[in-house]
Amino acid sequence: MARRAPWMVSVRANDTHVCAGTLIASRWVLAVAHCVTQHDTNYTVRAGSPWIDRLTPTSTDVQVLQVIVNPRYHPQRYWSWLGQADNIGLLKLQHALNYSKYVWPICLPDLDARVKDGYLCTVMGWGLSRADGAWPQFRTIQEKEVTILNNKECDNIYHKFSTVPSLVWIVTSQMICATDPSREQFCYEETGEPLVCSSGGLSYLMGLVSWGAGCEKSEAPPIFLRVSPYQSWIRAHLSGQPRGLHAPSCALLLSLLPSLSLLAAL
Repeated sequence: MARRAPWMVSVRANDTHVCAGTLIASRWVLAVAHCVTQHDTNYTVRAGSPWIDRLTPTSTDVQVLQVIVNPRYHPQRYWSWLGQADNIGLLKLQHALNYSKYVWPICLPDLDARVKDGYLCTVMGWGLSRADGAWPQFRTIQEKEVTILNNKECDNIYHKFSTVPSLVWIVTSQMICATDPSREQFCYEETGEPLVCSSGGLSYLMGLVSWGAGCEKSEAPPIFLRVSPYQSWIRAHLSGQPRGLHAPSCALLLSLLPSLSLLAAL
């Protein structure tokens, strides 16, 4: 699985898995903000393996040097539990990871990129850090296909669960809604799993799961933070890095696909 999703990393607080992270450059991981705002916590990431509770010959643990949370992030909106706008953070690693068939960054979408309603995408990750008293919900990476839902339809669904006035948007343009009617077994609403959509032979990081009504409310879709509006903020932090530490372009990733296919066969 690590070769199919080499951008997946386990974000760890005091050596305990708390959330999924997504590698976007050799020294940078994208994660949801609510997973990396604990005080007096030692954050690390584990890359190169689908397992989160064991080291493997291909895995590596790296110290997080700096946590950068989007300045507009607020844990809750003022009217209810619904929301978590601007729920995004960057983790700068202490040193760069070496790329391989097990460790490779995902492609970031263009600034104006949007996913069409009805498009099939994939959620990848380990799910809740705790489920039914056991930790974690899964020890290896899971995959789940989801369908992109129109934001207006999604907003109407969420108004049924809240007292928010109908004129107030709950699901904003900075969010992506995806239908997944059976989330009890693989529940990922709180743990930052990436929403990965494929196009032209490349995998794009379109969203990070941010919040939801709870996995038992299967008719209420999970909500992902849309990554594309934060491209300028992401690149502003990466722009000061030495050459080679930037997020690779999609064109570069596409040119290297034959090499990666050869590596995957080894």
